[in-house]
Amino acid sequence: MNNNEVIPLLPEMAVFVVVVEEGGFSKAGKKLGLAPSSISRSVNRLEKGLHTKLLERTTRQVKMSTAGTEVYTQCKSMLESAKLAVKTVQSTQDEAIGVLRVAAPKAFAKQILSPLLLDFMAEYPKITIHFKVSDLYIDLIGEEIDVIFRLTDQPIEGLISKSLTRTQLMMCASPDYIEQFGEPGHPDDLEHHQCIALGEQAGDNEWRLTSANQTTIVKANNRMSVNHTEIRKEAVLRNLGIAIFPDFTVQPELRRGTLVQILPDWHIAGNYSGEVILQYAQSRYIPYQLRLFVDYMSERLSKLSFNKIVPE
Repeated sequence: MNNNEVIPLLPEMAVFVVVVEEGGFSKAGKKLGLAPSSISRSVNRLEKGLHTKLLERTTRQVKMSTAGTEVYTQCKSMLESAKLAVKTVQSTQDEAIGVLRVAAPKAFAKQILSPLLLDFMAEYPKITIHFKVSDLYIDLIGEEIDVIFRLTDQPIEGLISKSLTRTQLMMCASPDYIEQFGEPGHPDDLEHHQCIALGEQAGDNEWRLTSANQTTIVKANNRMSVNHTEIRKEAVLRNLGIAIFPDFTVQPELRRGTLVQILPDWHIAGNYSGEVILQYAQSRYIPYQLRLFVDYMSERLSKLSFNKIVPE
């Protein structure tokens, strides 16, 4: 095939890659903002242009033919080269313009990151932000995210990591709950208290605590489990039990005295604690808007200390 025959097929090749990676026409259409019928026509045009069948279609899924597998590999490489060409241009520009796709966990996104993100947008009005908020694992490459914030001591391997600050977990109760039921002096005392667990996965009601010379695992006596910080906090404020929170989510209540930290000399292990890490893909060509964003967030977040509580 000559260039005149290949060039019209380039958009169809890109669509074909998305169909394969999304597992069907409907999901590909949703990702690309096109009707499934339009996606199907694109694949048909590609098959006609290449004179070969690329996909075996059923009512539930699509499956690549032998030829389709080979074509997908080459089309995927073509698409990656096109993305690299765009990044090459973006990395050499000195104007704050373009799109940034950002992802972060829910509580951190709402209480810490979103005000900074809005400040960044106000300062750089030509940069468009696509903000994905989720506590689920996000595949930065597969979901085409430019930069992700994670709260962990185990960053995703293969990505550039920039540590910004630290966060830790705090166990809290209301003063009225403590007055009524007493304050635990040791993790073992928690078996006599009502607890409110995260409830995202099995084992979330097993709380691992470490002091200077011992580690203990307590099976919390759950009055409630809920994977939403604000609901857990409201339950604790209503004197329904003891719960564990990322420190930045309870700072206002600790300052006002409406919540009290329990077992402050014990370190609590769990999700949403550790380094606050900003991660993005390795590349020789870092888009200018991404470099601006990384520098901006590094400067702002490095000044925060979440576990230092100053009473109001």
